Amino acid sequence: MNKSVILKPRTTGTEVTIIGSRSSGKTTYLASMLRLPKEFQMQFPGLKITPITDESKKLIDLAKNILEKGTKIASTDAGNEPFYSFQIKIPQSKSSPEITLDLTVKDYAGEIFEIAAEPHRWSELRPYLDDWYSAPNWMIMLTDWETQKDERIYAPAIERLLTEVSELAAVQPILNNLRVAVVMSKCERGELWPCRLDPEEDLFKVRLKNTYKVLKDNLPSSRLRFFACSSFGVLSDRPRDLDPRPNRYIPDDGSSAEFNTYLRDINAWKPYGLISPLYWLSTGRVFHDERL
Repeated sequence: MNKSVILKPRTTGTEVTIIGSRSSGKTTYLASMLRLPKEFQMQFPGLKITPITDESKKLIDLAKNILEKGTKIASTDAGNEPFYSFQIKIPQSKSSPEITLDLTVKDYAGEIFEIAAEPHRWSELRPYLDDWYSAPNWMIMLTDWETQKDERIYAPAIERLLTEVSELAAVQPILNNLRVAVVMSKCERGELWPCRLDPEEDLFKVRLKNTYKVLKDNLPSSRLRFFACSSFGVLSDRPRDLDPRPNRYIPDDGSSAEFNTYLRDINAWKPYGLISPLYWLSTGRVFHDERL
């Protein structure tokens, strides 16, 4: 006889450090998540994101102009990193109970991550490492797959950071449980969109071979997961109305695409994979619907 199962709501608190290369879209990612489109919320009834800190409230206020009008925002300055705190309420599904994630996130400047790849500049990174090594969850956001960046920036930076994690674990036991979500951002690009369903095999293993090997050699599979996300999505992924063109417009004025890109069609806005990395970092489980 089948027995009914009562899924009880859960609340979990998680501290996440977001690091990654310059122009990987970290700030746009956070703005998109805090201002989820109505269509997306209709697909996941009960999904709710609530900003808590003043920085988070400012970002959600800015998000409309950032995403819809391409309002330029300043890049994150080293030493002046914003601190965001927000709550994500994820409704019950067939495979998981309702859960509320209380998240605190610090968004670090891309240049800091890249310094880790340069041994002669390691002393410049030292002021940030205490913060990074005190957080039990890292989200590493990458966006390029050129061989040069894979070999000269991504792989050596991550290897140096994880080597130190291993050395510090004896005196900082929290690092023995460090979880790392590695995210390929801007997957609305045509060459990436078909690969988003299996980012480990089709993106990282193929396009960032050195970085992938460093991660696999230094972290057990239980504490490492690969994701793909898009703050903009494509114009339509409906089978009968398929339009896989990126739903973003980049003005041709010579300015940085990281801080000047905006939605091509606000009514078609449907981001992809924004919450899944945070869900895994918070729970250790993979959310069943990759769209989230």
